[in-house]
Amino acid sequence: MRIDLQWRENIPLALPVIVGQIGHIAASVADSMMVGALGTVPLAAVSLASSILGVPLVFGIGMAYGLTPLVAHASGQKRPAKAVRWLKNATVVNAATSLFMFFFAWALFAFVQYTGQEPAVVEEARAYLWVVMASYVPLMLFMAAKQFLEGQGDTKTPMRISLYGNLGNIGLNALLIYGWWVFPSWGIIGAGIATLVARIYMMVAAWWYVLRRGKADPAQWLAVKISGPALRSLLKIGLPSGFQYIFEVSAFAASAWIIGTFGAKPLAAHQVAINLASISYMAATGLGAAATIRIGQSMGQKDVAGARRAGTSLFGLTVLFMLFTGLVFFVFRNYLPFAYTDDLVVAEAAACLLIVATLFQVSDGVQATALGALRGIQDVRIPTAITFVAYYVVALPLEWYLGHMLGYAQVGVWTALAVGLTISAVWLTTRFYAGMDRRAAKLAAKKV
Repeated sequence: MRIDLQWRENIPLALPVIVGQIGHIAASVADSMMVGALGTVPLAAVSLASSILGVPLVFGIGMAYGLTPLVAHASGQKRPAKAVRWLKNATVVNAATSLFMFFFAWALFAFVQYTGQEPAVVEEARAYLWVVMASYVPLMLFMAAKQFLEGQGDTKTPMRISLYGNLGNIGLNALLIYGWWVFPSWGIIGAGIATLVARIYMMVAAWWYVLRRGKADPAQWLAVKISGPALRSLLKIGLPSGFQYIFEVSAFAASAWIIGTFGAKPLAAHQVAINLASISYMAATGLGAAATIRIGQSMGQKDVAGARRAGTSLFGLTVLFMLFTGLVFFVFRNYLPFAYTDDLVVAEAAACLLIVATLFQVSDGVQATALGALRGIQDVRIPTAITFVAYYVVALPLEWYLGHMLGYAQVGVWTALAVGLTISAVWLTTRFYAGMDRRAAKLAAKKV
């Protein structure tokens, strides 16, 4: 099958996943853009809170991804009952994970208060943080249903639910942040309540579709027993996947804490730029999720060559997409920040960071897709170690060195992140193709 034919299969599958993945970050983007109108301190507070909330969030998303290749594999084998068994056990894993995420975020906030942040920013962030932390529970239950559907190749339904949820979030933001119509003006905490309500809706809608539209028989789902082997299989993929994301995002979170020591305006500029960069990153994780689905289904059919072609096609799509977003960031760097703030100093600082973001777009996208491709062949442990080295051994120390020791401030911090992303992208992609070669050789040996 030619690569162009692969694209015809991958694009319709990947686009809904991309939209759904962007939905995860859309709440934070909407909160930042709409809270920015309240002033620099509220915007900096959302930046601080988002840097904390994002670490448990991506860990939870990674944990939920443990379900996708298992359902995709069962789908490739034409075994729907096996897929439902994975769903039931994944529901338990995700519920437990949401509680861990809540306490993880609380511990991070307790720590960050002692890292030299401005007291006004910390106090403003507190109430918003607690409300959004509560939304982890419905979000993770939504993710169980979402990954089940995507593993079966149904990427459009989760996309629609995410779109409706996030549109509702934006509408509630307007009502509760600014006090439009008969609603109270709650400022930053109103943004948090809007996020909570939107995620509850997404959970209810996704599970209604799964159980009432024939995707999983309710009686069969209830009859499935929670089993130790199934839980261990989910954790075997989910835990490393969660840590893969946590290493990268915590490096970005640490960058917010380091930049926060430079003052509220640099931190607000970081929030503007990271919000924009997060949109393209989450889109790339959507391409990675599509890689997990396509490659997982091909491996279930023992089609190693098809899995390789699917991976190559999705790497190509990722490079093209991230080149486009990098071009957008560079060309419109002096205009995009004003969607978040009217502060000229903050906007100019954000524009400088968008130049750095332009440089690391391809690396950021390729490493995200490579992680998804490796997850499709259930190779997660060594990739987790790779991300640890790239971000914790290289990027984090370099952030402090370039930012504080050499005095390049937030630009130095972002340059260090670009280095870590590039190392991760090259290493993970190399591992995927080496893994494909090993599996192809093993399959050929069996045929001899």
